[in-house]
Amino acid sequence: MRPLAALFSLLAACSFSAAASEPLKVCLLTHNAPYSEQTSNSGFDLATANAVAAEMQRPLEVVWVNNATKVVELEDSDFPARKLQKGVCDVLFSIPGPARDSLRETPSLALGAPYYGASFQMYGAAGETRRELRQLRDVPVAVQAATVGAFALRLVGAKIKTCLSPEEVLRRAASHEAEMALVWGPAAGAVLKGQRDLSISPVAGYEAPAALAWNEHAATRGKDEALRSAIDAALAKLTSSGRLLQLATEAGIPWHAPFAKTYSLGEMNNLR
Repeated sequence: MRPLAALFSLLAACSFSAAASEPLKVCLLTHNAPYSEQTSNSGFDLATANAVAAEMQRPLEVVWVNNATKVVELEDSDFPARKLQKGVCDVLFSIPGPARDSLRETPSLALGAPYYGASFQMYGAAGETRRELRQLRDVPVAVQAATVGAFALRLVGAKIKTCLSPEEVLRRAASHEAEMALVWGPAAGAVLKGQRDLSISPVAGYEAPAALAWNEHAATRGKDEALRSAIDAALAKLTSSGRLLQLATEAGIPWHAPFAKTYSLGEMNNLR
């Protein structure tokens, strides 16, 4: 090998080694069950970040970002996208697509490949047979106010019982103040995992319409293409091994493979 080529090869190897030894920095919200909770050092996104960092053979550095303690649903979320944009961290997990919606205020960021799906779920008494949204016309259904789920119920003509939190949604259905509950699946899973006294179950055979489904991605800065590819590869490996399913189950999150179709205004209009 020529001396100059050997020097370039050595410099490239040193650069790769240095990058591989640097921490993978992830921004997590301090109060965001079931994704991240600083006080208990737990959550699906924290566990996913640890698993991804291990696959990439990099140490993990968590950057905790304060947020309101109020449990919010998808469309009210306060993703720390600006922290990522400023370089405070390298990656965010569980960011819903498409980027034109979730990252519209931070266009310099980009989403990786979808690695799981999340949706609004239907809950009811054991043995409930109504498993399609259209079957809820004139049915009293508990739902959190000002959510996509609430709007969808209006379109199908359900009798809406407005609630302020996922916990209230499930409790009102469990106490028969409403016949059914429509609630963001990961939030419901977190509530039911912590409060096993609620006699309510996911409706067997329910499949969320595309209007109530989203695919979840890792987000990085747009320029970090190599990092994004490495994270996508690690997530794909964790999915194929069943590790991500295990982590989601431990966090109480209903597991879905990425959906073929997801939320759009057109899909919402299809509910009419």
